Amino acid sequence: MNLSINTPQPYIEMYSVCHLTTELTGGSGIATQRIHKALLAKNISSKLVFRKGTSQLLHSNRDHRHTSIIWRNLESIATTQQWKQIDSERSLFTKPQWIYQTKLQDIAPKASLINLHWISRWLDQPSFFNSIPSDIPVVWSLHDMNPITGGCHHALDCDRFTSHCANCPSLKKSGDRDQSWQNFEIKAKLYQKLNLHLVGNSTWTTAQAQKSALGKYARSIRTIHLGIDTNEYQPIDKAIAKAALKINPNQLAIAFACADLSDRNKNLAILIEAINELAKHQLITLIIFGAGQIPTLNSQINIISLGHLSSSHLQSLAYSAADIFVMPSRIESFGLTALEAMACGTPVLAFRTGGIPDLVHHRETGWLADQISSVQSLYQGLEWLAHHPQECLAMGKAARDRVEKEFSSQLMADRYISLYQELLHR
Repeated sequence: MNLSINTPQPYIEMYSVCHLTTELTGGSGIATQRIHKALLAKNISSKLVFRKGTSQLLHSNRDHRHTSIIWRNLESIATTQQWKQIDSERSLFTKPQWIYQTKLQDIAPKASLINLHWISRWLDQPSFFNSIPSDIPVVWSLHDMNPITGGCHHALDCDRFTSHCANCPSLKKSGDRDQSWQNFEIKAKLYQKLNLHLVGNSTWTTAQAQKSALGKYARSIRTIHLGIDTNEYQPIDKAIAKAALKINPNQLAIAFACADLSDRNKNLAILIEAINELAKHQLITLIIFGAGQIPTLNSQINIISLGHLSSSHLQSLAYSAADIFVMPSRIESFGLTALEAMACGTPVLAFRTGGIPDLVHHRETGWLADQISSVQSLYQGLEWLAHHPQECLAMGKAARDRVEKEFSSQLMADRYISLYQELLHR
């Protein structure tokens, strides 16, 4: 099957690459759609199948099995039970099994290659993996750590996944043979049977896969950075963008964005503390977009709440209006909103954690705070950037240049195509 990068191929009825993701929202869902779209732009025969959401992309379909009210209620009950078993202060934790069986022929009967993404709470791994013929390559794009742990989606300070998960700190009831141990055993047995290839979205994610005891069952592990369409996300003149959002040009504009403002990992509360301190001697406008309630702020701070923005053009306007984009997350496997801000010519302030250093180069395309989740460390970065506006502008330009050269959607697609060619022509 020809997947040539250089020679465009017409679409064929029997698609060759099938992407599977549970939801289209959130970072992993957005990234999955961008990969699929970038492959279509290269005339690669790609299909996207998902459980929840709506897509206007070509060759994308929702899995409509088990969508009756009874099954939706059962899914809700199962999800609630999972939440009750975990420590909400730590990471999301999910099992490899789900409430109904799934087989390859149910959702992708003609695929020559399977590309998995975030599949928790949709694909029942025992039934699904056992249904995949041994000659079909399985690429798993890692958007978090769940595929390489006993259940947590980010291990944080725990390294048990490097040997064998047990006594899991993410579980309320842990022990030598706890749920993480059982999940680890199930995954190990399943992975051994697969033609499995892991793809980290950052050098950090890839390093975690290489350290994981489950990673040894993969036949290859490599990094393919996520990319972005630089035509969809591009800088808008800052004065025009600020005027459009009615931002006082004399105020420092700081932006923050995430899918769920209540997500503890995103550390919005820490950003609010740092901004409240900075507001004692600096006029500030805070631009926020995402779903959820905004915490209480200093009354002197001007707040522009844009809610959920699904349009890349509206997002570009918001990113461009900001002097600084802040991503204060405890951990990010990559940092998609940071990439979007950089594509719009805005420097990024973030903690030096996870995959973010792949994107943000300290004092070149933004600022990296070293003490993760420290208000003081974040404040120091904010204060420096606030008092160096010309350096901020230069960082923003360098950020845009870096995205164009190293993180374009075309480059991402080429790297995935190269991997697919390698696996399908072995």
